Amino acid sequence: MKMTNHKDDLRIISKNKRKELSTLDRKHYDSLILENVLNDQKFKDSNTIFIYVSYKDEVDTHEIIKSALLLNKKVCVPLIISKKDGMEAIYINSLKDLEANYMGILEPKYNKDNVAKAEDIDVVFVPGLAFDTNGGRLGYGGGFYDRFLKNLKKQAVKIALAYENQIVDYVPMEPLDVKTDYIISNKK
Repeated sequence: MKMTNHKDDLRIISKNKRKELSTLDRKHYDSLILENVLNDQKFKDSNTIFIYVSYKDEVDTHEIIKSALLLNKKVCVPLIISKKDGMEAIYINSLKDLEANYMGILEPKYNKDNVAKAEDIDVVFVPGLAFDTNGGRLGYGGGFYDRFLKNLKKQAVKIALAYENQIVDYVPMEPLDVKTDYIISNKK
């Protein structure tokens, strides 16, 4: 299938490809992605990770979060403040620290004492609809991650988590878009 360069069309195509995965395939792919994350050297060397909390048909991050906490890593997850103010990274000690927001997405409660400093984050696991091997990432269109990623220390590693069918030849990038460093998928 020929991919389009138009972001909105690519979002529709990518959402549909992700929805096409069966529950059984998704579970299997999620376990392979978990294994690939746990074997990733940047993850192993990290002290503090920032990771999205998966929602609906995204790559499951719940087991990655649990594993990171068991490995005594500091884990922070996003809390959307507002469209204007973006998001904050909030430390959690367990998935029990999360509650569903108005859309059903699990988020931490805001606590100024639990806000992670950008310079402390070593690895960021970013969500998206489509990725390319040149670091291109197609998000959901809100710009939250692009604004957040710009504030991290230069050494912070940005890793896309994706099912293999989310990897495309080319993701159109705009000047404000931030590239990922590499992709961890169910195959690599």
